[in-house]
Amino acid sequence: LMEARLILLWGNNPAETHMGNNTAHYIASARDRGARVVLLDPRYTDSGVLADEWVPIRPGSDAAQAAAMAWVMETEGLCDRRWLEEYTAGYALYRDYVLGCSDGQPKTPEWAEPITGVSAETTRRLAREFATVKPACLLAGWGPQRATYGEQAARALMTLACLSGNVGLLGGGAGSKGTLSG
Repeated sequence: LMEARLILLWGNNPAETHMGNNTAHYIASARDRGARVVLLDPRYTDSGVLADEWVPIRPGSDAAQAAAMAWVMETEGLCDRRWLEEYTAGYALYRDYVLGCSDGQPKTPEWAEPITGVSAETTRRLAREFATVKPACLLAGWGPQRATYGEQAARALMTLACLSGNVGLLGGGAGSKGTLSG
């Protein structure tokens, strides 16, 4: 985390929920070193003090938010194709879903806005930032998966991290807790 330039706390509240030793301390230290921290959570939790921005998202809509961000990354050529081709399998099916090839509904930020409550403008900005800032870390909490079909949120968030090419980078990655020091 100390090497991260961007940290997305997605449904993660390390100030109250300890999923790793001193995670909140390391996030605060990374921020002091210049990392930008964004909290995506329905509630403004105690971890809000760690964040530069709070993006309130409607509970249970995390997979839709991730799909809209993936749509932006796909349509603007921001995906790390080399990383996807070398380290993943099966992405084409999700890509077809995101682009609307499989169901006729592209998962645009405008499509997601009434579902998630996150403005299309914010979705575009976050997608671009997550795709271009290196290293960036997506720390998902367990809350997004605690809903009907919650496993889709977990899958979508991991896929989003893979699209960005930040998985495997010092200071990057995805998970419920990150590498705390580098």
